[in-house]
Amino acid sequence: MTEKKEKKNILIGGLLVAIIAMAVGYAALAQQLTINGTAQVTSTWDVKFTSISAGTASNSAGVASTATNKTPPKITNTTATFDVEFQTPGDTMEYDIVVTNGGSLDAKLANVVATASSASGTGDLQLTEANGINYEITIDGKQIGEAKNSVLAGKPADGAAKTSTVHVKVWWDQNATTIPENALKKLTVTLEYVQA
Repeated sequence: MTEKKEKKNILIGGLLVAIIAMAVGYAALAQQLTINGTAQVTSTWDVKFTSISAGTASNSAGVASTATNKTPPKITNTTATFDVEFQTPGDTMEYDIVVTNGGSLDAKLANVVATASSASGTGDLQLTEANGINYEITIDGKQIGEAKNSVLAGKPADGAAKTSTVHVKVWWDQNATTIPENALKKLTVTLEYVQA
């Protein structure tokens, strides 16, 4: 019986040692762990229109163009505005806008929003309007649908900013049989970029 008692005492002692070890281990793990440090974000976002052409007038009907800018074209961030006035069918105005990514983050073209307004109101741009005024917007030679989701790379640390060119063409169909109620159109084009 002494041997049995001795084994029992050893077992109890072993269990007590295990419980004490577990308690010490839990206490060590339950202490608050504090890590001090700093993080620095050096990436930048800087996508905007940086230039716009004055506008090039022409006439596809082979006569002198009467297309003019009612007010000079202007840009703010990623929005461009043009006031185009037509007097002769076939008149065309074309503009080139440069988009620059001066930041280090890549930018993806998420959407192109274009609206046209006249004395009769403002609405979403119809590429071919019932009054014979037509619009075409291309980005680096691609139609809007193709250009969506294209990426304008960020500026490398040791390089030049990346650019993209938006071409806007507005014209009065030379075969139009009706005179538009208002041949003055204000066109606004906005490019929406998101981080790629």
